[in-house]
Amino acid sequence: MPAAARRPVARRPVARRPAETAPLLDLTPRPEPAGADLIAAVLTHADRESRVGPRRVRRALSPARAAELVEAGRLNADEALRSLDLAVIWDEAEAEVVRVIDDAPLRQKAQASRAWWEDAWEEELWAEPAPRPALRAVRGGRA
Repeated sequence: MPAAARRPVARRPVARRPAETAPLLDLTPRPEPAGADLIAAVLTHADRESRVGPRRVRRALSPARAAELVEAGRLNADEALRSLDLAVIWDEAEAEVVRVIDDAPLRQKAQASRAWWEDAWEEELWAEPAPRPALRAVRGGRA
């Protein structure tokens, strides 16, 4: 069939579901930037380390280590909670901080969404696990 004789195929409009409306002005409070003392505490007392490159190391605190620092009086409870959002990229050759990674804005934004709040209160997440069936001993087997 020649191309001129073909009829154009009518396309049906695709039904789109409405997107969640974003606020015109974001008025949620932003977390304070981490202070030099808190960054130094993370760098000094970090117990989580991972290599980022041949000379750089990512250092962060674990929740257990933050709790130890609170008990020792080196951090207060708010600083300990805030320190869990921080990671420091340390250059071993130059002995200097390359970058401070702060996950607090991302965590705050994720927890501010309505879906996170609804998922946190799903009853099935907090329900007791289903009991496992009892195992019974079986005699015999293949002959």
